[in-house]
Amino acid sequence: MQYIRVNTLKINPKILKKRLEEKNVILEETFLHYAFKVIKSPFSIGCTPEYLFGYYIPQSTSSMIPPIVLNPEKNSFVLDMCAAPGGKTTHLAQLMENSGTIVAVDISKSRIKALKSNINRMGILNTIIINKDMRIFKDYLLKNNILFDKILLDAPCTGNIVKDKNRNVSKEDIKYCSLRQKELLNIGIDLLKEGGILVYSTCSAEEEENEEVIRYILNKRDDVELLPIENNFKKINVIGGGIEGTLRVIPPNEPFFIAKLRKIKS
Repeated sequence: MQYIRVNTLKINPKILKKRLEEKNVILEETFLHYAFKVIKSPFSIGCTPEYLFGYYIPQSTSSMIPPIVLNPEKNSFVLDMCAAPGGKTTHLAQLMENSGTIVAVDISKSRIKALKSNINRMGILNTIIINKDMRIFKDYLLKNNILFDKILLDAPCTGNIVKDKNRNVSKEDIKYCSLRQKELLNIGIDLLKEGGILVYSTCSAEEEENEEVIRYILNKRDDVELLPIENNFKKINVIGGGIEGTLRVIPPNEPFFIAKLRKIKS
């Protein structure tokens, strides 16, 4: 299954749908008025003038849920902790109508290139790109008392069989990712303003990388609380997670886990 998210900063979804259908692309509506399932295309959906113009980006509908749950306001100061290749970053900018400020950080130099490309192609103007390890960059931010209204942590994970048919991970891989996810989530909470919101997500189906990470942080810290996420997502397989208030997207959609946290004291 392939999906596209229309960049409403540049084009109306209905207009884009008509343009692609005139090229014999068959599209189906999803739970978002600006996202479509690609039923059939006579060419690669990433090789059209409309794609090059930044009118849309190929992206699974599952991965569109975390930015929607974070729900940044127009004037928000937002941190995207693991931003590349930029699907969620550009979605955040779209929700913010290209206002406010997004600090988009990623550790990978190669992936940063894709992030820059998508941000430039899609006409994103409110985003600062930083190629740093969040475990190091946090020291600079805290030293200068730079805290955020909202944070998205789409954490590095072991992936899933829907996205990667050749996925073959070990218990050690899962354990390593879980430890890194807990470290990054701690950092994210440290960088939140009091009352600030953090959304944690992964595309892994492993409990060790999802519910276990949230249980760990809630047991470790007394300055954060879990907020319930309403399941208002239609036309996509979303169920409650293993912790009440969290969500899981399940196959045939790309698996995802989403949790929403609020910092209750500095």
